[in-house]
Amino acid sequence: MAAVFLGGLFTFAFIGMLIFARPVLVPVAASTLLAMTLMPTVNRIRAWGVPHALAATLVAGALAIALVVLAELLVEPLGKALDAIPALEGLGQRLWHLARAVIGAPYTDWISTQLQEAAAHADWGARLFAGLWEASALALTTAVLTFFLLVSGDLFLQKLVRVLPRIRDKVKAVKVVNAVQEDVSLYLGTVTLINAALGAVAGTISWYWELPAPLLWAVLVAAFNFVPYVGAVVNVLLLLAASAATYATLGEILTPPALFALVTAIEGHLITPMIVGRRTQLNAVVVVVGLLFWAWVWGIAGLVLAVPLLLVIKGFAAHIERLEPINEFMGR
Repeated sequence: MAAVFLGGLFTFAFIGMLIFARPVLVPVAASTLLAMTLMPTVNRIRAWGVPHALAATLVAGALAIALVVLAELLVEPLGKALDAIPALEGLGQRLWHLARAVIGAPYTDWISTQLQEAAAHADWGARLFAGLWEASALALTTAVLTFFLLVSGDLFLQKLVRVLPRIRDKVKAVKVVNAVQEDVSLYLGTVTLINAALGAVAGTISWYWELPAPLLWAVLVAAFNFVPYVGAVVNVLLLLAASAATYATLGEILTPPALFALVTAIEGHLITPMIVGRRTQLNAVVVVVGLLFWAWVWGIAGLVLAVPLLLVIKGFAAHIERLEPINEFMGR
């Protein structure tokens, strides 16, 4: 009984620590996962005879340049999208009239009143500025930590090997860490390429049906698709809103999001499972519960990091005998 009580206290204390230390733990977790993903590229460059520090600098610099170029390309589409916000009032009116016809005027008027009161009491400008500042600080901290992790290489693994007393434990530690790094790198690298391709498809659909800012839609779709299940729904809704703001007839409005939903279904049920492989597949229930938990603990950052963190837990559980039931429970 005492052991159960102490275990419960430890669990609550651990969750409280995750919430309280969020500003520190989020960039640490994000940079660690990003370094795991980029380390194989650093090792390939090292195989050509390039020093490790220079290889890590080249990889980090290439990533930074790619992000800067992408941000530069998005400035003009984002500006046009912001200029088009007043034009969305007509879309809001159409949705409001549709809601009145479907659920009735009393409920629609009550919802409209609640939204107006919430908007009146919310300082959206201050919240937006605070959110942008927090996101910028998080991105900068993650980038700096990722660079130092890439430069340090397997320094911490070497220290772990030195600390462990027995040769068998040293060998097992190296095997487990390398296997987890390989799984996370495989998953994040593969999912990044798949999401980029899906974003290109969304951009092509937006361009063909003359939706505004196709490049912006491509980047948003690729970014949101890192969140399982939720991201796909959000992407379809975003394309539906853009299509509703562009076209007037129901058939024209539904065609772009319906086509994208079909592509997303093929990607989620066929392409990604086939490419990623069974070893890095997680139970759907575990993924949903993980998304809810990490979103509650770390917010939007938790949604993005949830699946990679679950893979890390599953990877360690798969190579440690005492944790094998956890691996079995988390897998498909």
